[in-house]
Parts: sequence; structure tokens; C-alpha cells
Amino acid sequence: MLHTAAGMMGAMKSQSKPSGAAKPVRASLSQAIGRAVSRFQDSSNAFDDVAAEILALDRRDLACMTMLLFGGAASAEELAGALHVQRGIVATTLERLQLAGYARFAPGNGSRIELTEHARKWIERIWAPLRADGNRLLDVYPVQQLTILAGFMQQACDVLEAQTRQLRTWLEAPSSQAKRSHLRGGLSPAALRRVQLFVEANVGGTIHLHDLAARAALSPYHFARAFKTSAGLTPRIYVEQRRIEQAKRLLTESTQSLAQVAMEVGFGTQSRLTSTFKRRTGFTPGEYRRERA
Repeated sequence: MLHTAAGMMGAMKSQSKPSGAAKPVRASLSQAIGRAVSRFQDSSNAFDDVAAEILALDRRDLACMTMLLFGGAASAEELAGALHVQRGIVATTLERLQLAGYARFAPGNGSRIELTEHARKWIERIWAPLRADGNRLLDVYPVQQLTILAGFMQQACDVLEAQTRQLRTWLEAPSSQAKRSHLRGGLSPAALRRVQLFVEANVGGTIHLHDLAARAALSPYHFARAFKTSAGLTPRIYVEQRRIEQAKRLLTESTQSLAQVAMEVGFGTQSRLTSTFKRRTGFTPGEYRRERA
């Protein structure tokens, strides 16, 4: 599974340069925070999945409800701009919300949509207990710790939003090569990017062909053929190549042991890292590190 928050924590960890005895402690804490944030992200997604099922909606509809709840009545154009999606998608969502009795046209303004009392009651019923438990949890911590936490969350959001803006430029300007490969029976530019991002986020774990195929909404067989057409490599070779690139970075920028590098980039064992690395680069990992020391 793609863990955005955990990826951020990994990036923060790689950018820090602790020394001496602080290294293992800092690394352990960074990993623990990354795992906790990933778990929170998964739990939040699961909660929204269940909430959407209770409301008989698509989970993506919840974003529109949130905008209307906190921002008040809005037009389809305003919602599309705020959510960075096409107007047609928002229009379909608003139609579902209206049919379910959760939204209506605002009185006196036929172009703006607002939530109904029916929707507000369900929102309160579903999310109020979660909000109350969260407040009780925060009440345990002193103001000084809450200030640190608030600052961290603000900076983390700034980083994530900046990277999201960068990713949107990929959608706005897909490469001509990706377009051509799509016409030849390869993956669409968006599907190829989803697969590539999934690999980057999960390079340290086990990546199955069916996981990649799911990102492109294809069967494993058809995905393997389409991916090779688009990327010029089989999925297995592509994943292996990305692991080698990550290993190169760690060998150059960190002091982790070869066994630790092997685990972090998904090879599992030092011997497998060594054999694959040498086959791909002509050097053993140790030789590569010494050459760049």
C-alpha cells in the first residue's frame, strides 16, 4: 500500500545527519513515527470507507461534503477549483448528494449548493464521537508538547502540499513518450505514474505483480505487456532497477551496513543485494561505496 506520510518521514530521516550514539535512537524514533503515521493514515481511510458506506455514498463524495460543511454554500465551479478535480466529477457528486437528501440548492441562489439538515445530523452522528475522543486524548498533553506537535503538523502539511502541487504538474504536462506508448497499447500516462509512485513508496517491501496491475486497473497479464510497452522494461526489471538506485543513494549518503541497506531497499539479504548490484553495475556494494567515499 502507498503510504504518503510514511514516505515523508523517510525523507526527513534521510535528510538528518545525527552523529554518535544519537543515530540509532533518532533512526528508531523516525521509523516509529513513520509507522504510526502510516497506521493513522490507513485507519482514517478505513473510517471514511465505512462512513461512506453508511451514508450510501462514494468515499470521494465526502470531500465535497467537508467543503460544504466548513465553507458553506458553493457552486460546482468553486468546489472543483478547491478540490482540484474536473467540474463534471463534482457535478456528478452533487447530483448523488442531492438524490440522497444530503445537499440542495441554496435558497435565493440557484447556482450554489448547501448541505441539508439531514446531512448535518448524520455528520454529527458519525464524526462527533471521534472528535470528542480526540479532544480527550489531546487534553492529556501539556501546552508545550501540543505546541511542538502543532508546529510539526503545520510543517508536514506545507511539505506535502508543495509536493502535491509538483505532482499536479505531471498531470498537466504528460510526456510525449508516455502519450505515444499509450497509443501503441501501453499504459495511459496517469496509470504509468500511479504504478511508478507505488513502486517508489514501497520499494523497501514486497511488491507483487498483481499490486502493480491493480494501480492500472488491468489483469496481471495485460498489465505486464502494457507496462513493458510504456517503460521499455518488464515490471520485475523496473522494480529491481529502482531498488538498485535507492541502494546507490544509501551507500553514498548513509553509513548503514550492507545488510541494513539490503533490507531497506527490499532485497531482504545482503547476499541478494550483492549479487544483483554487481550484475547491474559491475561493482559490489562495498566497492561502490569505497569508490565514492
